[in-house]
Amino acid sequence: MILGTVVGTLWATKKNPWLEDLKLVIVRPTYWYDPDHNVDHLVAVDQLDTRAGQQVVVCVGLPGRWRLGDDRYPVEATVAAIVDRIEMGSAAEVQ
Repeated sequence: MILGTVVGTLWATKKNPWLEDLKLVIVRPTYWYDPDHNVDHLVAVDQLDTRAGQQVVVCVGLPGRWRLGDDRYPVEATVAAIVDRIEMGSAAEVQ
């Protein structure tokens, strides 16, 4: 999963038929579970009607397609949650 911020919306006049009624947003990752990934932005399907500036949790790969209800969707990332608040403790508190 990815924690990130919605920075915009992507508009496409022609889409794969599976994507016809889906909103696409641009997300800037804040925290990525896999440090080997080094991307500035990613495109995610948004069924939660997010707005620019909102922090979101994004599922990638197969779990992102499960979020849409079918693993045949031509999608790599899906907004799974809009973040209300983040609380982080020190490493000593987490253990």
